[in-house]
Amino acid sequence: MHMKVGPPSRKMNYDWVSLLRSYQTYVSPSFRVLEIGASTVERSKELSRYCHELIGLELLPERTPQDFGNVKYLTGDWQDVSQIIEPESIDIAISSHVIEHVPDDLKAINELYKILKPDGIAILNTPNRKRMTRAIAEIFTGPREFPWWEHLREYTEDDLERLLETSLFREYKILPVVFGLHGGPIFIYMEKVPEVFRRFANFWQIHLFKAMA
Repeated sequence: MHMKVGPPSRKMNYDWVSLLRSYQTYVSPSFRVLEIGASTVERSKELSRYCHELIGLELLPERTPQDFGNVKYLTGDWQDVSQIIEPESIDIAISSHVIEHVPDDLKAINELYKILKPDGIAILNTPNRKRMTRAIAEIFTGPREFPWWEHLREYTEDDLERLLETSLFREYKILPVVFGLHGGPIFIYMEKVPEVFRRFANFWQIHLFKAMA
């Protein structure tokens, strides 16, 4: 159990920490990696330590950082990424809290399939639409309607299953990440989500596997 009151530290951003740990289990020093939504340079630096080349893709020119080291940034739309990056050229694609902003999420997922090498992997995370705090709030307010703020949608596990079943990926897994309060001024949460509370996890982490040719 983790507990903190006040501004979040890096350790409190457990959705990112968990994503990074998963990435580290798959990555190799020879890999070419794509980071989608790459406006935070410190995170790009973390990812770049483990690979040969990191390509950061950012939608808005004003949010696209400058190249450095083995990191090269491109400005472009995830939904058209195969027009920006050559097909079957990426070993691992990473996306943290981006898919909920994308107008055509199925097209974006299928674009990943096109640019991944055979045996390539994509790792994404996104908020759970029925996380514990939201599920409790909606008892009194009713279901949240989307778009909400910058989110065009959020997903339950069933929503993700339906999306991925219609995608080009035939193999995937959906993992629950964090159970409790994770955000705002209070962080009280468990990293490992008890199975009985799986549907109330704060985030989903999705692993997409492209089969060998």
